[in-house]
Amino acid sequence: MLITQCTFPQIVCMFFIYSFFGWIIEVIYYGVTEGRFINRGFLNGPLCPVYGFGFLTAVYFLEPIKDQYALIFFGTATACTIVELIAGIILYQLFHMRWWDYSTYKLNFKGYICFRFFLYWGIAASLGLYVLHPAVLKFVGLFPEPVLIGIDGLFELIFIFDLVMSVATIIGFSNKLQTFSKISATVKTASDYIGGNIYGTVDTIITVESPIKDSYDAYRKLVNEHKAEENELAKKHRQEEQEYFRKFLSSGKDAAGKTKDIASEKMFSIVKGFNYYEKKLLRNINISSMSTAYDKAISIIKNNYFKRTKDDDPHKMVAEEPELAVEVTENEDNGSV
Repeated sequence: MLITQCTFPQIVCMFFIYSFFGWIIEVIYYGVTEGRFINRGFLNGPLCPVYGFGFLTAVYFLEPIKDQYALIFFGTATACTIVELIAGIILYQLFHMRWWDYSTYKLNFKGYICFRFFLYWGIAASLGLYVLHPAVLKFVGLFPEPVLIGIDGLFELIFIFDLVMSVATIIGFSNKLQTFSKISATVKTASDYIGGNIYGTVDTIITVESPIKDSYDAYRKLVNEHKAEENELAKKHRQEEQEYFRKFLSSGKDAAGKTKDIASEKMFSIVKGFNYYEKKLLRNINISSMSTAYDKAISIIKNNYFKRTKDDDPHKMVAEEPELAVEVTENEDNGSV
């Protein structure tokens, strides 16, 4: 069932429920942040009407599209923030007092609203829409219409009385209404009792969990320190490995150069011992159309080791050391020589 299908008594009842839950959230939040119980809100009783109005406004406009989660988050945050802004301006204009002030927070608008609480509104209202609101709808639906009207009437009388007395107290008129002041004090005492119990529960939880939190913080600090040490050690190891690899490459190049020199000397000693017939065969071989590795090897011998005398008579062919022996051996096909 959507809120647009609810009756007026059901909507009024939901307003009081959400205002009460908003007051509980305020008590818990300031109990955690301030470390003490603060009876938050404009009224003496345990209600924060801005929560009731803000959440009902968000639900009314956004409940039909609750499947679009991102839109719900920003939509509820926007609706609640607008209500908070309007309420803050009205209260300040009427009484020249602030019940909340976000001036110390970043991205605030004249202390009435800020980006941090915009996100808080989005989180709280989204959870309320998906978790709290369905349960409240079922709860309100349990009561017959006449019973709801009676409950609403009672809470409305208390709410109006509390509103009048809160305004009277602010403007200094409450001293003239002693009887009503005593009733208002009773309402505030009951509110303080409820809030004090809520804060006591929160404080107990914080006290019990404080050693756990401290241990966890110490654990996280130790993990971060170890991670930093591991990163430094890994960096040192990488540097050592790179240095060793550079030395390895350098020694490999030296070894390769020596191997090439030895191979060149061996080749020179072989071709130097060629006889008349081997030189004649080498001179007469046509190397212009050669393509195999063996053919290329013969071409290298003829053009490098007999470069100056390759066209002479075999008796006059003289083996010589090539001028660029290393370059000759770098050819990928030279391994077949």
